[in-house]
Amino acid sequence: MKILKNIINVVLILIIDICVYKVYIKSTEYKKADKSYEQIRIEKQEESLYDKYEDYRGWIKINNTNIDYSIVQGKDNSFYLDKDINKNYLSSGSIFMNYLNNGFNDENTILFGHHMRNKTMFAQLEKYKEKEFFHNNNDIKIEVENDKVLTYKVFSVYVTDANDNYIKTNFDNKSEYKEFLDKIKNKSIYKSDINVDENDKIITLSTCSYEFDDARMVIHGKLLK
Repeated sequence: MKILKNIINVVLILIIDICVYKVYIKSTEYKKADKSYEQIRIEKQEESLYDKYEDYRGWIKINNTNIDYSIVQGKDNSFYLDKDINKNYLSSGSIFMNYLNNGFNDENTILFGHHMRNKTMFAQLEKYKEKEFFHNNNDIKIEVENDKVLTYKVFSVYVTDANDNYIKTNFDNKSEYKEFLDKIKNKSIYKSDINVDENDKIITLSTCSYEFDDARMVIHGKLLK
């Protein structure tokens, strides 16, 4: 009996040690990500990120959230899942543009970002699930070359699965695009009075959600002319 108790105690101690180690590793990764992005914010004040980083595409900021990050674009939609703007390993990855997009010139520009447990990257997109936030904080600002700022108005938010084709960048004709817009407007948790038609350009923000396996939270915004 005493031997069994000793074995159980040893196992419990090992489990605790493993848990503490995992917490330490995760905390270290979060600190590394914070340091990386703070450095980029400093660089942004001092020089053109377009001149320094070939994959840099702009800067996204959403008021009343901590979303304030550089945007990059890789050769595919996997490269920047676990890399920073310097292409070094970073568990939180980067905010990155769909590799099929031509800058912000397409009908639908898609940006991806992780939903980190410490509420960084695109985690605070969750705020759009709140009705008041959806209606009162619907500006997405994208800073591009020559200090130009693109402003998008959020008109749709919903949770879907990874197989939903909300990341299509271009459409064969206006009719197909209008059908797409009608579909994503109708899927929204809340109805918006922002009018969107086939002559508009939109932005799509995508991150993981946890309602079910492979769930995705999606935000759509209309580019103001």
